[in-house]
Amino acid sequence: MSQNRTTLRDVAAEAGVSPMTASNALHGKSGVRESTRLRVLAAANKLDYRINLTASMLKSGRSNIIHIIVNEFDSPFYSKLTQTLSNEIVARGLTPFIEQTHYSPDAAEHALSGNPFSEQLFDGEILHATGLGTNMPLSKLNGGRPFVLLDACEEAPTVDAVNFPNEEAERAAVQHLIDRGCRNIAVVGHPFASPGELAHAQNAFALRLRGARGALLDAGLPYDESMVFAGGDSTSGIEAGHTIADRILNARGQNDGQRSGTAFDGVCCANDFVAFGVVRGLTDRGIHVPRDVKVIGFDGVTMGSYSTPSLSTIQVDFDQLARFALDMITARIEQRARDEADQLPPSRATIGYQLVERESTTE
Repeated sequence: MSQNRTTLRDVAAEAGVSPMTASNALHGKSGVRESTRLRVLAAANKLDYRINLTASMLKSGRSNIIHIIVNEFDSPFYSKLTQTLSNEIVARGLTPFIEQTHYSPDAAEHALSGNPFSEQLFDGEILHATGLGTNMPLSKLNGGRPFVLLDACEEAPTVDAVNFPNEEAERAAVQHLIDRGCRNIAVVGHPFASPGELAHAQNAFALRLRGARGALLDAGLPYDESMVFAGGDSTSGIEAGHTIADRILNARGQNDGQRSGTAFDGVCCANDFVAFGVVRGLTDRGIHVPRDVKVIGFDGVTMGSYSTPSLSTIQVDFDQLARFALDMITARIEQRARDEADQLPPSRATIGYQLVERESTTE
């Protein structure tokens, strides 16, 4: 049967369902059992059925396209994030459209309000907010379309948000180092911030620093400017690793014969990317991981089990993140389709994690 002659009724008959059920399944609407949706998709694939997007949009007012906006495509973190979101969107019978901002607030604003497709094509948008600051009126830029922020970290949510377990998981990471005998722990990620500043943290790295500080204070260990290093990628991680190693060598008196500084024995990193840089920087100076210093990362997306040493990390639940984000955005889309006057209040969810122990924190 040719594509031009294949109709929705043909797909429905092949799947053994009504045309309405077939339409709902193909458009990712709720109320369709998963087994039925898969049967309809299989029938559509067999008959080479293609939705007429223009006709569908005119009839339903929906495109079934979800706009994903992230900072970049070239890092393991964003590769994993976009892949997981795309898989969940496709699994629900929707279509992803992915765009990158290169960490630019202006590019994010353009993606939300200046993109020529925004007003007419996208049913909803998902934006990863890290690095965009807290002053952008993100909830207003996209013209009122259904919108979910990832890692928004607002104290009072203004839009639906799915966050990483920033504070609690980083606290667990530092506690892991403490449990392995570390007492002089460096923290690499957000620049040093005072307790007052951390009390109102509204970005992922600041929350992770707050979690690290909490674990240190609970254990009676110090938290001060000398032990906190800024870094978010492998290059800054290498630089931090060099500085930490030099501090260790100075404390041992191996640089100029005079002992000074702190002999760090643990490093907690705000992501895996920077953690690999730290390990490289330490190794450059002859500091062995984990015998001399134990290192742990955060995210669990960088093939840490294949590095040398393999990297202990906080592995976050990306699948759960995708489910939460799509649950939120589809609920908003359906509410908008019903043209309900009373809007649901902004919702917020935090995804789960597990601590994965590997060679970088064990001897």
